[in-house]
This record gives sequence, C-alpha cells and structure tokens, in this order.
Amino acid sequence: MSNAYDIKTGKKDHSGLLISLLLIILGCVLFFFSFDRQVVSILKTTLMQEMGVSNTGYSILVTAFMIPYTLMYFISGVLVDKFGSRYVICGLMILMAIATLVTGLSTSLSGLIVGRVILGIAESGIVPALTLAIFTWFKAEQRAFAFQLTNIIQSLGLIIAPPFVAWITLSSGWRWAFFIPAAAGVAVGLIWFIASHKTPVNAEGTAAIVKENIPLAKRYKLVLTSGPIWALIVARLLTDPFWFFYQYWQVGFMQEKMGLTLAQVGKIMWFPPLAAVFGVLMVCRISDRLVAKGIEPTRARLIIIWSVTLLAPLVFLLPSMTNAYAAVGIMTVINFMCTAWLSMATIMMGGLAPRVAIATAIGIMSALGGVSSIIFNGFVGTIIDHFGYSLPIYAGALLHPLGAIVLAGYFLSRKQLLTHKESSI
Repeated sequence: MSNAYDIKTGKKDHSGLLISLLLIILGCVLFFFSFDRQVVSILKTTLMQEMGVSNTGYSILVTAFMIPYTLMYFISGVLVDKFGSRYVICGLMILMAIATLVTGLSTSLSGLIVGRVILGIAESGIVPALTLAIFTWFKAEQRAFAFQLTNIIQSLGLIIAPPFVAWITLSSGWRWAFFIPAAAGVAVGLIWFIASHKTPVNAEGTAAIVKENIPLAKRYKLVLTSGPIWALIVARLLTDPFWFFYQYWQVGFMQEKMGLTLAQVGKIMWFPPLAAVFGVLMVCRISDRLVAKGIEPTRARLIIIWSVTLLAPLVFLLPSMTNAYAAVGIMTVINFMCTAWLSMATIMMGGLAPRVAIATAIGIMSALGGVSSIIFNGFVGTIIDHFGYSLPIYAGALLHPLGAIVLAGYFLSRKQLLTHKESSI
C-alpha cells in the first residue's frame, strides 16, 4: 500500500503501513459499533423472559436507542468536521463501553432503556468520523474499496455476535455478553488515540484534518442547498427503516416464527453477514474499477445501488419460509442488499458534499434516515403482537425499490450528476 500513497516531497511522510494500521483500528471501532447494538437483539427473547418485556416494550427499547442516535447525528457530524476523528472516536468508544456496561448491569426495562440511550448518543459520531478519514486519505478510485475493508472488520461484529452471545450466555450468563465487549471497546478507543497521534498525509498531499473555523450555519447551508444531496437524503429516508427493522427483529423472527432456540440461532445466524461482507467487497471493487475506467464516481455508485435493488423481490418470500436454512438464505440477500446500499450511499455523499462539510452531510443524512426509522420501528412491536411478522416485512420490502426510483428520477434526468466531483475534494 505504501507505493500508492507516497507523497513526492523528498521527505518521508507516513507510510502505507501506518495507513493500513489505522484502517484496521477503524475497522475495530466499527466492529464494536455493530457488535454492541446486536447484543440486545440477540438476547431479545432471553431478556423478555428475564424481565417480563413484551414486543411492545422491546419496541420502546429500540426507540430508546434510535431517538438519541438520530438527534445526535445533527451535531456529531459537525463536531467531527471541526475537531477531526482522533479525540471524537476515542471519546465515543469510551462512552459506548459505558452504555454496554450499564445495559449489562440492568435489572429492569428502565435500566435497559438508559443503556440504549447512552449507546445511541455514542454511536452517532462513528460513521461520520470514519467517512471523513476515508475521503481524506484515499483517492476517488480507492475510496469504496477502502471503506469496505473497514466494513469487513465491522461485519465480523455481526458474524461473531450470534455464536459468541449464545455461548457466553449459556456458559456464564447473559450479563457477560455485555461486560466483555465493554472492556474491549475501551481498549480499542485508547489504541486509536495513540496510533492516530500523527495524522497521515492524504492522496493530494495536504494535511488530512483541516480544522477550519467555519460556522455551524454555513456548514448546514453547504449541505442543505444541494439538490443531489437532498435526492440521496430522501432515498435514505425511505430505505433506512427496513435495515433497522431487520437488524433488531431478525433473531426474534427466527425464535418466535421459526421456533429456533438461542443455541440454534447462534449456530446459523453468523452466515448472512459473512456472505454479505464478501459480496459487498466485490461490488465496492467493481464500483472503484468503474471510476478508474473514467466513469463519473456518482454514476459508478448508482450503478451498484440499482443493481443490488433488483434482489428486493426475494424479501417477499421470507414470511412464507418454513425451513430455517431457506430463511437464512433470504436473510443473506437482505444483508447484502442493505449493506451495499449503505456503503454506496455513504461514499456517494462523501463525493457530493464539500470537503469542509463531509461529516456534517453524513450526519444529516443519517439523522433524517433515523427519523423515518424511528417512526417505522416505533409501531412494529404492536403490529407484530397483533398481526405477526408478515406485514412489516412486506412493507419493508418495498422501501429499497422506492429509494432506487427516487435516485433514478433525479440523477438520470440530469446531464451532469455532480456539482462537486469526488476527485476535486
């Protein structure tokens, strides 16, 4: 990697080895970003039995995470743009660990809610910080692949969580499924703080983090006055609810609808994220190759989005599945489609937003997507209690096609896709 990022100044700047190390650490940050939020969903049935929580109560628990997670996105992106990723990520990792510890110590639904609220606050800044780092250190034709390399480690959180949580719960009790990742998260945050002491030089040879004193209002104006950015935000408003629904209710579906035990869930639910991560790595590589061949970066990301959306009709088959392995197959499709969507949309937004407002744009997009997710998931528990899982799955299966239609309607109607090209950032 070092040859790809040497800066011809006559001096030895930070090597590709350091950049690779920081990418691995960022991947570990994303690992706990995904792992910590998964533990509660995996233990859904266990916690319901332990504390007498209904599906409606579980919806409240999900909403307790989503509301602060969403609201803080309006602020966290600006903080990342202003202060950079070093201090922000370290502080957020420690706060995530505190949230996980609080959840593990809980004895009632109220305690679980407190832990989820803290976790929502902490997790809101992780993706904006990582995206800013990727767009600082890598060229346009390298960004999707680099972004997905960190996501591979993140996906390990989704892969490892089901068997680990099942094993540790059955062997030592469910509380240790929270205590262990809390301690490990603190360690990763401190390692990041130490390793990122010296900021790498980006592909254009300028400092990776530029602390520009730009007012909050101006950063928001740069983002919210852009038509392409708004098209992408609307697409995320439509698609985010199904992804959050799937994340929080997949294990409950397998236990309550398919009749699996926690041990059986641990044995098979690692496969969908594992298969998806390699699939998304492949499409990210394809996207970057399209850019390298001269295709405009946003069009390259859109090609992938439209292609994976063709898989959405398969989601309609999930409620009718009676075989657990067939259901896992459909869940693999969901993982792949949704993760590819998120990766491409995030890289797209980084290319559409001005350099000084990349994290702000990511934060706003994630926040507004979170608003629609809160609305959708806030009613899901009650719907499932009365009508079962079929109705929300059928409704959710329509959302990614609708998002793809919005993007097609906006971008295909214009001769030029961008007002800000990725290569000029």
